Amino acid sequence: MARRYGPDGARLWNGKAPEDFTESDTRQFLADTNKQLKEMEDLTMSDEKTAIPEETAQEAENAAMPLKLDVTVRPIEPKGNLVGFASLKINDCFVIDDFKVLQNSKDNSLFVGMPSKPDKNSKTGYRDTARPITKEFRAELTEAVTTAYHAEVEKLQTRAAAVAAPEKQSIPEQLAEGAKQAAKDNAARPAPAKGKAKNAER
Repeated sequence: MARRYGPDGARLWNGKAPEDFTESDTRQFLADTNKQLKEMEDLTMSDEKTAIPEETAQEAENAAMPLKLDVTVRPIEPKGNLVGFASLKINDCFVIDDFKVLQNSKDNSLFVGMPSKPDKNSKTGYRDTARPITKEFRAELTEAVTTAYHAEVEKLQTRAAAVAAPEKQSIPEQLAEGAKQAAKDNAARPAPAKGKAKNAER
């Protein structure tokens, strides 16, 4: 195999430095270089054809990413069918506030009202500022809000029960109660027999 580098580190082609090329060497060198460039170009074009466009790759990544919903609910004293408000955090990067937690008057089931703002041109006088696009997402959102609402109500009920419960005795009171109980227990014990005590001394 021809040397690629000379003793001084200069690059060689077929064992020759450029200044030692003959006309034939020059033609052969140019043909070889042209061939290598053509192969590199074909390889680059092939990679570009098989590469996924950036937008398509981003869409595929978004589709593969699971949707993470974190719901925070604030129950309120019912006002008509409104029983609370909720905030929704999506994938730890986006928050939507002012969802309404509403209760169906017929079966007491919960459903979610979208955030809205006043709009004179709307039939109801309000216009939703956030809307789920699919039925599946609406169902997932309703389930998440319902679960969070019930958990929050349960916490409030537990807290209310703890406040209503009678206060525990203070530590000095508990110690005094324990001393009384110990005195009763000691008084109830039979006295040790005298004969047994003398045997124990020997």
